[in-house]
Amino acid sequence: MTPPGAVAYPRLFSPFALGRLRLPNRFTIPALTTNYATADGFVTDALCAYLAARARGGFGLIVTENLGVHPGGRVMPRMAMIDDDRYVPGLARLAAAVKRAGGLVVGQLSHAGRQTKSRITGLPLVAPSAIPCPINRETPRALAVDEIRELAQAFVSAAARLAAAGYDGVEIHGAHGYLVGAFLSRYSNRRDDVYGGSLDNRARFLLEIVDGIQRALGRDFPLIVRLSAREFVPDGLDLPEAIEIARRLRDRGVHALSVSVGVYESFNKLSMVSGEPEGQWLPLAAAIRSATGLPTIGVGRVKRARVAEAALAGGQIDLAAFGRASIADPELPRKVRDGEESRILWCFGCNACLGRTARPETICPVNPAVGREATFAAVPATRPLRLAIRGTSVSALSAAWVAARRGHAVTVHEPGTVLGGLQGFRARVPGQEEIAETIEALVVRATEAGVTVVRTEPRPGEHDVLWAVRRPAPARGDRDTGTHRIVTSYDVLAAPGDFAGAGRAVVVGADLASTEAALLLAEAGVGVELRSPARDIAVDAHPGFRDVARRGLGRRGATIATSASGEPAGTSAGDRALVVVGGDPQYQDAEAGWPQATEIAPRTDDYLDDAYEPGRLTATVYEAVGRAAALDGSAPDAPER
Repeated sequence: MTPPGAVAYPRLFSPFALGRLRLPNRFTIPALTTNYATADGFVTDALCAYLAARARGGFGLIVTENLGVHPGGRVMPRMAMIDDDRYVPGLARLAAAVKRAGGLVVGQLSHAGRQTKSRITGLPLVAPSAIPCPINRETPRALAVDEIRELAQAFVSAAARLAAAGYDGVEIHGAHGYLVGAFLSRYSNRRDDVYGGSLDNRARFLLEIVDGIQRALGRDFPLIVRLSAREFVPDGLDLPEAIEIARRLRDRGVHALSVSVGVYESFNKLSMVSGEPEGQWLPLAAAIRSATGLPTIGVGRVKRARVAEAALAGGQIDLAAFGRASIADPELPRKVRDGEESRILWCFGCNACLGRTARPETICPVNPAVGREATFAAVPATRPLRLAIRGTSVSALSAAWVAARRGHAVTVHEPGTVLGGLQGFRARVPGQEEIAETIEALVVRATEAGVTVVRTEPRPGEHDVLWAVRRPAPARGDRDTGTHRIVTSYDVLAAPGDFAGAGRAVVVGADLASTEAALLLAEAGVGVELRSPARDIAVDAHPGFRDVARRGLGRRGATIATSASGEPAGTSAGDRALVVVGGDPQYQDAEAGWPQATEIAPRTDDYLDDAYEPGRLTATVYEAVGRAAALDGSAPDAPER
């Protein structure tokens, strides 16, 4: 009998031939940085378990994270390396783990070029030209011709090692401004020799690598090239040049292109956040596929089967890359196949896995088991307890899930109207509605583990341990000065309808909560001025959220002032305005607006923090999960039952 998902999404579950490879479906994981390797570049059990879990979950093709072909090209402190034979056994173990789990594995070959730091490489940076990356701001040394050829051979030797380690193919990382991509682009390549100037010259390094790999491994060995179809920088690659490069690769016998976008300076275009359209860059892959006939792998916030199926049906792509979606839920393909999309743990584009929060390794507020797949198994509590949690923040729902898996009897109490705590508030913000389905998925995960969710207050005698969620809020509360009413950004986020009648509002704050409170008010038709005391808005969040918010505020007629100080304009007598203050968050506990602990139980045993900004949110989840993993009635300080 055909599984329901294969009926609903026939192309997504159809096989595909990639060179000599026969893929079982079109679900692909692109190369994603994890930092799960050792500091000296060896594969770890954690990296093997991470990729194997996704193969078991039904992803047909898995591309490893970028593997370093030369010490001078390291881009991460814990980057897996392939520049020496000593790394082959570990990489073979990784390939075997993926294959045992039912997947096919391609290794991505990479050299960072100028987009790294010498403190990571231990060597001077090298690049096509002595032009620093504007983000890392370290001037590289321009490579000599003989060095370029040596590096091309380093890619070839690395590919041969991967083939010996049992990999099903290799991918050359020619995107995102790294060394191969830097040669392709006039933005970073100002050479006047055979490796610079014309497109033929700029493509020479890449084509020498391709030719060398095919001489070493044969033209039928599956070979993919990752390419930025648009770089969004002056003189950077654009679609017409990308098509010309793709034609040259097709003629050389490359089997597929993974079509991405961006360089470090335009990384927000690549690492899109919630509020950005899903599948935004699929038309670029479609244009290259149409012009060249090369199979393409489509990327760009692909997380829903229906988006991938539509792109496949429309001839835009041949394979769909589910990147961050695979971090949040490694079983996504299996759930789609079995008609269980309602159980998918949806990535909501917070970018904790890609941003500064992810250092030193990939983490995820939706899936705190990521990177710990082999060790996250629930350890049964020696003495199970009755645990009550007041509040349904993401941290609370995650702690409840872990505690229930360990055998505790867990009841989550939500006396309020909104599930999800501060993220429930955030799901009301224009463009952030997808957060609501993530919250619902977390509720489903908890209830499947045995958690009971009720819309009442916890009562004494019904639990052994009580945890309560506390949330941050700006220090200044609701007050009226006579000339204007002052509320906090959290007041607006909690009850936006209460302020929809304000004629105008001045929002003062540099954080994400202030920025999105302004967006909510503007959506309600309020005339909004957002005044940030910093040089930008939403400075506590991933830069992508600033771009999304600026566009949203601009479309709704709001004005933005940065580096703003002093009394907000227009708040004098006779010009009554709503003033919304943000920043300076302090945690609200029983003494600052929460019901007194004695009203709901003899005592609150502990607090679980909530947070609005995704980086801090992720920290609260990991803190709460750790607390739930340690909860046991046999502990010396455990309560009496």
